Amino acid sequence: MAAKPIRGIHVFWWIASFFALVIAADTYFVVRAVGTFPGEQVKNSYVLGLDYNHQLARREAQLKLGWTAEAGLVGGEDPMLLVRLNSDAGPLTGLTVDVEMILPGRGAQTLLLTEHAPGEYSGAVVLNGARRAELEISARKPGATTPVFEATKVLEVVS
Repeated sequence: MAAKPIRGIHVFWWIASFFALVIAADTYFVVRAVGTFPGEQVKNSYVLGLDYNHQLARREAQLKLGWTAEAGLVGGEDPMLLVRLNSDAGPLTGLTVDVEMILPGRGAQTLLLTEHAPGEYSGAVVLNGARRAELEISARKPGATTPVFEATKVLEVVS
């Protein structure tokens, strides 16, 4: 029995099928990647970009204060987020501290921390199995709406 010869139309369909498969795989991976993390930290990044000079002025004023922030998890099964706020003169007390915790691929949660010791603010946290979180710490004087101190920290969860 004689084998059928390979014709040009066969080669065309093999090549077309190969590229269709590659494009389908690429499309699947792009859709999955964008679906799990779209790449933007805030929804109004364009508006924040227009207000960039104001942000620089706020950061400069904050640097002059000389305040620092430390953040970490304490506890085992039910972890607590602990934030320490210090200045050159010592612990910062009497502030209203909240933290926006961004868990990549899992969303964000806002935590209102309470002061348990001078300069130490803590609150319960749910990690949903995340191994990494980005913290946006914001401290205000009681009753104020504008933060006097802001810090961004990355939290790595180690078992």
